[in-house]
Amino acid sequence: MKFDTAREIVAGTPHITAERARELYDFILRERPSRCLELGFAHGAGSVYIAAALDEIGEGGKLVSVDNRSALNRKPSIHDMLARSGLADRVETAFEERSYTWWLMRQLKGGAAPSFDFCYLDGAHTWDVDGFAFLLLDRLMKPGGWVLFDDLDWSLAEDPDVKPGDLPEEERLARQVRLVWDLLVVPHPNYGLLREDGMWGYAQKLREGQSASDRRIEVMNQPIVMQVQRVAAKLGRAARSISRLRA
Repeated sequence: MKFDTAREIVAGTPHITAERARELYDFILRERPSRCLELGFAHGAGSVYIAAALDEIGEGGKLVSVDNRSALNRKPSIHDMLARSGLADRVETAFEERSYTWWLMRQLKGGAAPSFDFCYLDGAHTWDVDGFAFLLLDRLMKPGGWVLFDDLDWSLAEDPDVKPGDLPEEERLARQVRLVWDLLVVPHPNYGLLREDGMWGYAQKLREGQSASDRRIEVMNQPIVMQVQRVAAKLGRAARSISRLRA
C-alpha cells in the first residue's frame, strides 16, 4: 500500500504526525524487516503505516501489536483502523490487562528465540515500564534488528490527564524515555548504531561478527556544536559502562 493511501485512511487519527509517519514508512521500506513488533499502539495509526509499508514490500512481513486492553475502548480502535485499511492480515494484535512487559515475559517463558528485526516502542513512556521492556525486548531482537523509541524528550507533565499531585513531581517532570535511552540503551553493549533524530531514537543491535568497537552514535536535527558535545558525552558514558560490564 502506498504511503498516500495509508495517510488518507489514517487522516485525523492520533497520535502520529504525517512527517513522522512518512519517516516510519520509509524506514520500513529501506530496512525491509520481516517480523515487526509494536509496543503501545493506541488507536492503531502507527500500526497502519507499518503494515502498509510491509504490504508495499510484498514479502509476507508481519506486525505484532501489543497494548493494554483499555485500547479496545478507543474510537476508532485498532480493529476499526485495520478493517478500514484492509491490512488486518498483516497484523496480529495482543491485549494485556496492565502492561506489555507481561506479554514480553510470556514470550521468554515460552522459550521464544530472537525473532524480531524491528520494534516500535511507543507505549507507557515511563522509566519502570519501558526500561524493563527494553531489557526484555533485547532478548527477542535478532542481530541487526532495530528498536525505535518515540518521545525521547516528552514528560508526563505534558499529559493533560496527569495533574500535579497524581505522581511524585520527579516522575511527572522527568523525560522518562530519555532516561531509558541515556542510562540503558546507549551503554548497552549489544547495540552498535545509535541515532537520535529529534524525539525519536533508533538503536540497532550489533550484527553477527560486530563488536563494541563498531559502535557509532549520531545526533540529528541539532546545532553541530550540541551534536558533537552530546555524542562525546554519550560515547564516554557508554565506554565506562561497557568497561564495568566486562570487569
